[in-house]
Amino acid sequence: MNTINICISLKSSRIGPARQEIFEKDYETVYKPILKFLVANPDFRIALAFNGVQIEYLNKKHPEIFEILKQLISKKQVEILGGGYYDPAFPLLFPIDRAGQIELLTCEIRKVTGKRPRGITICGSIWDYSLVTNFNSSGMEYVLLDESLIPQEKLKYLPLIMSDKGKSISILPIHSTQNPLSDRDAKDYLKEVEKKVQKTNKTCIERFAQDNKVLNLQFTLSEIRQLLESNWLESLNTAVKNSEGAFEIKTPAQFLKNCESRIPAFISSGMSSEVAQWGTKPYESVKLDKRYPVTIYDFFQIYPQSRALYDRMLYVSLLVNQSHGDRQRKNDARQKLWEAQNGDGFICTSKGSFVSSTYRQQAYKSLTEAERILRQCGQFKESVSSFDYNSDGINEYISRMQNYFAVISLQGGAIRELDVLQNSGNFADNLSRVQEFEGYNDDYERGLFIDHIFNDAEFDSYLDNKPAGNGIFSKALYQEIKFNDNHREIQLFSRAMYQNKQQISLRKNYVLNSSGMMIQYILKNESNSILKAKFAVESSFAQTNFNAKDFNAYKLEILSDDEKKEINTNTSSKELTSSGQLCNVEGFWVTDTDNNISFMFEPNEACNLSFVPIIFNRPEYMTGELVPACMTFANTLCWDIELAPGMEMEKTINFNIFNMHKKRVKKS
Repeated sequence: MNTINICISLKSSRIGPARQEIFEKDYETVYKPILKFLVANPDFRIALAFNGVQIEYLNKKHPEIFEILKQLISKKQVEILGGGYYDPAFPLLFPIDRAGQIELLTCEIRKVTGKRPRGITICGSIWDYSLVTNFNSSGMEYVLLDESLIPQEKLKYLPLIMSDKGKSISILPIHSTQNPLSDRDAKDYLKEVEKKVQKTNKTCIERFAQDNKVLNLQFTLSEIRQLLESNWLESLNTAVKNSEGAFEIKTPAQFLKNCESRIPAFISSGMSSEVAQWGTKPYESVKLDKRYPVTIYDFFQIYPQSRALYDRMLYVSLLVNQSHGDRQRKNDARQKLWEAQNGDGFICTSKGSFVSSTYRQQAYKSLTEAERILRQCGQFKESVSSFDYNSDGINEYISRMQNYFAVISLQGGAIRELDVLQNSGNFADNLSRVQEFEGYNDDYERGLFIDHIFNDAEFDSYLDNKPAGNGIFSKALYQEIKFNDNHREIQLFSRAMYQNKQQISLRKNYVLNSSGMMIQYILKNESNSILKAKFAVESSFAQTNFNAKDFNAYKLEILSDDEKKEINTNTSSKELTSSGQLCNVEGFWVTDTDNNISFMFEPNEACNLSFVPIIFNRPEYMTGELVPACMTFANTLCWDIELAPGMEMEKTINFNIFNMHKKRVKKS
């Protein structure tokens, strides 16, 4: 039998908040031990992957690591893999950003090691056929892809080759299902590998059956740490040396250099099975049907918060690419854009709760900074435009004001994205409650200025933070009555049946300005009987600096009876007052103390106010254990309504965004 080559590679460390602490821990627990192991075992080979931010940190704090790596590379013990500088989900990027991220990391690797990478590893094996041309044009000779993307009949322990428009690239399948456990005997492991290769050989054509085979293993840093601590790698090295040539350990480039055969293949769009298994049902691992690969876009259908981040990233990409003027500022903006394209914001590829707001909000902040820089490139003009922003077939309203960026949706007539141009994330980036995790299912999508009509019983349930009502207005698809971009005015309309017997309608007008907006409501009783109800306007503010140890990021101050008071937001209004409401509120301020941003609500008539902090728990990626993934602060303005047949009621809310100023307030 011909030789079976074992290629071992490491994934790069993740990019995200508190990354310096992560990088330092990885250096101490993984890279130092692996380098020590390689020096002690000169015939062991391995491929390492670093993202650009990781290299920046290591080169600044521990430059000695690259001096050692240079020596190991010269001895052909180590190969450095390429990729995107910020470890992006490549299919989501425009070609210019794909090439730019690859080139940036390639230059950084060449600078610290003296050699450019020839192979590329990608976040979550998120793949698209168009990447063949991009990778080839960027000088990459091969790509590592999870075996779950490869057609079963093509998995022959041999490299594949795929071409597109005259460009081609070799593909090395990552045999993720054959990763060894640290307590597994290395000799037994090699025997099992040999049996599987022999079985596969029986189905190979003669030319491929005679070739040397390759088992390509890729480990996370935590997995390789376990193998090092258990001395499994040393046992494997000994077992390979005693195999009398049946096995060899090589780097991917060493194997491919001496392997002439490639199996032609077409690899459909998809991503690794460890991520794809979560992409068919929300927060539920599902065994995959090999006939239907799950793509990143399927994932977006399941997790709309990830899709919303993609829409924002795509929009800022267009702004950057179409920008003219100051070249340096444009490059700075593109750098921030690239930071936001890190795959962790769209999926979780290692331990962590799915769609955790930590990484998503970090991406939003980078995108906000990119847009802020772009606005300095030329003469910025405020604008409100209408187009299909999220490609759902329905137009949204895009507001680019001096102080903020906002997206207003016809779905619920609500604000679905709010980014303040002061280094903030998306304040409208809310999850919805799920019965399995929070005990209730929200029957509408949270946002800012969500409208409700309740009867007394429904409103009592609502104040208890329970789902209430039948979704009148909160789930409605509003119609556009008028849109005037010059006057920055949006007029929306919805008609509904209240209590299945009374026809009512609601006109909702947005008038936008540099630092906020005015929202006008005109509720009409179109029935033949008196309308008695509660009219409520809900706004949920996501915590943009999410920290599982400190949820109380928002401060609430109210103006009532001409007196300003600060309210304790550690609990809900229901637990503060017997009615569940703060009464006769003339105005209030919700302040994000982390970012020094305050939101002022000023109704034209005094209202009742309720609020509740909501913690969303989601399963951890690896263990399934429920952990905090997001927090929101929901506040609701409410008025009692009594309308005679044919009569209308008007309510207006002035909403302003400004920097927080410290004020002396009276504690409640």
